Amino acid sequence: TPESAPKASLPDGWRPWRTELRDDVNGVPLDYDSPGCVAEDSALFCGGTGFTVAKVDAASGRTLWRTGTRPQGAQPIGVRHGLVYVYEDPDDATRRVVALDAATGHRRWQRGINKAEDAVLYDGGLLTLSPDNASFVAYGPSGRELWRAPSPDEICTPSVLGGVPYAMCSKGTEPGQAPVELMRLRPGSLTATATLPEKAEALGAVGGQPLFLAPQTAKDVYEAGYERPYNALLRVVPETGQIKRIPLAHPLTGVATLVDRVVYFVRSDGSVTAVSAVSGRQLWRKVTDVESLSAPAVSATYKRVYFANRFGRLLALDSRTGAEVWRTSALDDPGDKTQAYPPRVLLVKDAIVATAGNTAFSRSPSGPNRPS
Repeated sequence: TPESAPKASLPDGWRPWRTELRDDVNGVPLDYDSPGCVAEDSALFCGGTGFTVAKVDAASGRTLWRTGTRPQGAQPIGVRHGLVYVYEDPDDATRRVVALDAATGHRRWQRGINKAEDAVLYDGGLLTLSPDNASFVAYGPSGRELWRAPSPDEICTPSVLGGVPYAMCSKGTEPGQAPVELMRLRPGSLTATATLPEKAEALGAVGGQPLFLAPQTAKDVYEAGYERPYNALLRVVPETGQIKRIPLAHPLTGVATLVDRVVYFVRSDGSVTAVSAVSGRQLWRKVTDVESLSAPAVSATYKRVYFANRFGRLLALDSRTGAEVWRTSALDDPGDKTQAYPPRVLLVKDAIVATAGNTAFSRSPSGPNRPS
């Protein structure tokens, strides 16, 4: 009942808002990333079409600063300790990570990184792969190099699982063509930890132990709409390299996201399945008629799982049962990128912030037409 509903913690002065994440700019797209926002306190840092990043007030949607020009949208890498990290592609052969002052948008430092592999934040800094593929390099908030470790002559991806830096390497000529070697990164060293099956998907970590999805088949299938089935979770004990296989009750498909010890499988047709990351037990399954859902955002306050779709519709499910709690109507004209850009949703305190097309918007966690 409304009387028993929890009181929302919202940014000071919050009210529903909508803002456009686009600025006219000429140029050929240098990458095909998608825009989205990251949050720190009551501020959002959003990528968009025609600019690199904008700081948006999460209470009002007002743009506080905007910097850079970019023909194609790219979500910022992240924000931490007063710095927002973004990509810069001055030409089609060069890629840099740039640290901006979160308060002003002023450039603090920049470093060259690998063109093909993303940078990732870990608990001690920013992990990158060098432009020549020879080294993993970690930088601190000042831009100082903290350490580097050699990269083997394989396809390797910097990865952070549970806040800890790892490398995921493969002897294949392309990612996913060979078993995955999980390697622990430390200053000056790369230590083999475990060998995972071909096309295993990293989810994150549970209790400090890296968690992966095991595919039912690693066979390449070139069919429109094909979704690879997964039949087990793989939990790695980093100290020993032991892999604990946790079978799923039946194979599951869709995009998987780990949040608070629950793995959510979201299919393109709108069905959502929640599985315990500890036991593999299916907690619930919900078939919705809302297609093209985002990855979930989970509210412990409301016990809700929120999704957005590419037309700006929001969907709230009960995180305990999967029952639908509420949904909103689609946005009027979310922009011309609804098919190109996947939707995203996140929480700023308890306020829901979502992106669809070129549009960012915020709604109450209480649902449509209800007070917070």
